[in-house]
Amino acid sequence: MKLNKFFPILIIIFFLFSISIFLASAQERGLEVQYPIMGGEEITTSTTIAEYAVYVFNFSIVLAAIIAFAVLIYGGFRYVTSSGNPIVMGDAKKWILSAIIGLALILFSYIMLNIINANFINPEVEVIEPVGGILLLDENGVPKPLADGIAEIPEDFNAVTIQFFSPMPKNSLLADIKKQELISIFYYSETNFQGDVEKVENNKSSDSDGPSAEQGLSFPPRSIAFFWLESGVHLYEKENFETPPIPKISKSGEKNLGDIGSKIKSISLVNKGEDGETIFEEYYTAVIFEDTDYQGQCDLVLAPYNVVDRLKEKISSIAVAKGTEIYGDVIFYDKENCEMEKGNEGKEYRYSPDTLGDLRYGVVKLKDMIDIKQWMSIKINGNLSVLLNTEEDLKGRCAVFDQIGCISSLKGTYVFSSDPEGFRPQEAYIFSSFK
Repeated sequence: MKLNKFFPILIIIFFLFSISIFLASAQERGLEVQYPIMGGEEITTSTTIAEYAVYVFNFSIVLAAIIAFAVLIYGGFRYVTSSGNPIVMGDAKKWILSAIIGLALILFSYIMLNIINANFINPEVEVIEPVGGILLLDENGVPKPLADGIAEIPEDFNAVTIQFFSPMPKNSLLADIKKQELISIFYYSETNFQGDVEKVENNKSSDSDGPSAEQGLSFPPRSIAFFWLESGVHLYEKENFETPPIPKISKSGEKNLGDIGSKIKSISLVNKGEDGETIFEEYYTAVIFEDTDYQGQCDLVLAPYNVVDRLKEKISSIAVAKGTEIYGDVIFYDKENCEMEKGNEGKEYRYSPDTLGDLRYGVVKLKDMIDIKQWMSIKINGNLSVLLNTEEDLKGRCAVFDQIGCISSLKGTYVFSSDPEGFRPQEAYIFSSFK
């Protein structure tokens, strides 16, 4: 008796569980069977949860009618085969009456819902357009919105066109702090960003409403990568900032770039801003080095930059200075242990920037110092980093010093030869601390 009471509840729970499994699996691995069209709704891999609800509603009405009709047939069959048995005939009449009542209820409910609101029996799902990213469309106009890159697109969805919803950048060197800007997307013929690759440039104006005009695709994408405009130091593998591949973006220095270093051909500095004005805290400067640990031949990057010949395929590390309030000073001495030679006491050279402003760095040259003939030690106070170079205009050997306090001796460092006639530091570049 108790089992009979709870049996319908168990059936309902099983039905809901089965539906939830179906919904999740259909989105993940594509459809394995073709489902019938119900009330104009068709199940595909791009069907939304709301559209599933409409499909289940229409399916339930059809199923209820089929069950009532089957009960009616069953009751009629029992009545015909009752052989005049009054008990069997009475039971058959109950089945027939129940079926007629069920069909009447379905018809009555349908009519009443139609009278109250036609949308109850023909529900429509409002299509909500994405506010960012892209929209893929197949040959039947079935949409698939993507908010970011995807490593695997189901085989049964073959996109033929694309629309952009995220705006294109107003300034490719200034990332807007208020909104995400999409430069382009790269679509691949295979999953996991493998195979043939094509680029589609964003054609949506930052001032326009709604999606961009459709653009055709050369082949159905199986994976897609997004190239967002993001603040930082962009390291390109091609000259003149050409893509693909998407550049590596560094927001802090890297003392060992690994394999990517030898591939770098061009660099751009993307600052962050608001209403066209740069935010100082997101203002980048970079120095590239031939060797790891910020030393070797080097060059300064202040603007869009193609790697110079002397550093092509040789970059091993990159130091990044990020805009911040500058404080402290750097003191240059002609004797070790941050002291001055006899007779030069009190004549040490002090560089004390209150702010680097738009310059982002300061330069000190040994030849401009009257009383100091060579630098033997330096003292760093505050949040400053010092790049020493053995020739002018960064043509010699470079090394970074960012230890706070007294650097007691430059002897034995990369920029100070043990040969008395050898190379010595000739100029210093002072930055906010390299990150």
